[in-house]
Amino acid sequence: MWFTETPWPPILILSVLGVLLFLGWMSQRKTGYLAGVALCVALCGLVFVVEQQIVTETERVEQRLLDFTSAFQRDSMQRGLINAVLGGGPELESLKFLQGDEVRRLATHALDLVDIQDDVRVSDIRTRMTNKDSRAITQFRASASVTVSGYNAVRQPSRWELTWGKEDGEWKVLRATRLNFMSGQPLDNPFAMRE
Repeated sequence: MWFTETPWPPILILSVLGVLLFLGWMSQRKTGYLAGVALCVALCGLVFVVEQQIVTETERVEQRLLDFTSAFQRDSMQRGLINAVLGGGPELESLKFLQGDEVRRLATHALDLVDIQDDVRVSDIRTRMTNKDSRAITQFRASASVTVSGYNAVRQPSRWELTWGKEDGEWKVLRATRLNFMSGQPLDNPFAMRE
């Protein structure tokens, strides 16, 4: 387990140490201080490279969330077009991210109701790991232009909580709960346009 999610805290500490060593060199002109500055600069680069190589479980879940929202948006547009023309269609890509009948029904029902335009924005992602990193709870905000039953697209903000489970080395959604955008309390009807 890596001790930080980003490289910036250790780089900041090394930079401050490097500046202090540089100030020491300026006052005493000893080469040991200058060597320390060079070492701090080299370590900053090394920390950055190493951090890019280390992917924590939290980062994996967050990437899976972004992949899921992209797939859901593509399925929404594909399903809306196919339902209008043929009344059915191929297997949905976003369903591979879901585990369990209830969450699959919820997603399929949502895809039948709305067409999500290609301007999905996911923000304010907070992930909490539980059960020795085998479960994760992610809260996030999502907004996109949404067309409901052929009406004009309107920008619709929403807030969600997804519970993830790790199955065969892959993160899948076990439960999806829509939250009130402001208070964060669960909504009774996840399909309500007004909260």
